[in-house]
Amino acid sequence: MELKHVNYGYPGSENLITDFTATVPKGKILAIIGQNGAGKSTLLKLLMGSVLPASGTVEIDGKPITALSRRERAAKIALVTQQHQIYDEMTVKEVVKTGRLPFHSLLATISDAEVRPFLETVNLAHAMDRPLTSLSGGQQQRVWLAAALAQEPQYLFLDEPTTYLDIRYQHDLMELIQKLNVEKQITVVMVLHDINQALKISDQLWLIKRGKLLEAGPATAILDKALLSEAFELPIKIVKIEKYGPYVIQLTA
Repeated sequence: MELKHVNYGYPGSENLITDFTATVPKGKILAIIGQNGAGKSTLLKLLMGSVLPASGTVEIDGKPITALSRRERAAKIALVTQQHQIYDEMTVKEVVKTGRLPFHSLLATISDAEVRPFLETVNLAHAMDRPLTSLSGGQQQRVWLAAALAQEPQYLFLDEPTTYLDIRYQHDLMELIQKLNVEKQITVVMVLHDINQALKISDQLWLIKRGKLLEAGPATAILDKALLSEAFELPIKIVKIEKYGPYVIQLTA
């Protein structure tokens, strides 16, 4: 998956994304980091084909993403966001069944047995008949992850998936994502606010500022206080913590 000289913005306004060229590393975990409003979520939308660039191209498997139908894109790419709309007290299994729609026409044609393996993957098969709203925030996010996995995607996109979760559930979710990446060979692309979380979990990172790519590479390429200070427009210090490693601290301006 690649973006080649991509520009995107609303008519009559400055570009949100400017001359963006980068490659998503296949089979790896990629984190996109930068300030609020830097264009992180917009990049996900461009990669998914839900918005189209004003110029430049987005390609998947060597083909323009526009050449794929919506159903074909859904079979390749799944998205988990930080907020979800729930209708009529949906049960856990009904939520996961929505992920099977690229393979069916109606929810009614999807059996419970078909979605059970995806709930087993996130350790929630025991809750499949419960209303989604009866689960904790961390459990609900795992249900939405199961729905994404039910699409059997090649690419899993997560837009700030740890927002509103406490430290334990953040840790559990990141651990599960790493496991899925290794065991199922899914390419993972995440937008994360927590710099240290991104540095810890990712094979590659994109550091962006105001819609432009400042740096792409492993944590070692991003762990530079001058580079991070430029991206976040705050003084940055990198300290070494025993049994943890490098840790980024944003100092008071």
